[in-house]
Amino acid sequence: MRRNEASGRYVVNLDSGDGRKLVCSWDECDRPGTTLHQHYECVHDATASCEAADNRLIRMIAQTAHRTHVFCCDDHRNYFVNAYGRNAQESIARTGRAYGNLPVGIRGGRFR
Repeated sequence: MRRNEASGRYVVNLDSGDGRKLVCSWDECDRPGTTLHQHYECVHDATASCEAADNRLIRMIAQTAHRTHVFCCDDHRNYFVNAYGRNAQESIARTGRAYGNLPVGIRGGRFR
């Protein structure tokens, strides 16, 4: 276990009824996610305000326009963030694949 992982709190799913820990959002990992390694994602049109987008989607599909993903470590968070959107396009141009690459300038969870 890395030193900074020990000081974070596990994220618990209160809706499950049994206090189950949320698993890391990186699909190849089954370790519990911590509060230290979260990614907050807006999944709405950038021209709309966050509040308006949330209100619209709550009425339509009973979900908000924002998602919080938890990860077990910085590397898995960085892999996830780099695997979609503009980051994925740049990664494909650089390496030929979008999945499983750290962003440019990051090795082992740290900027170089």
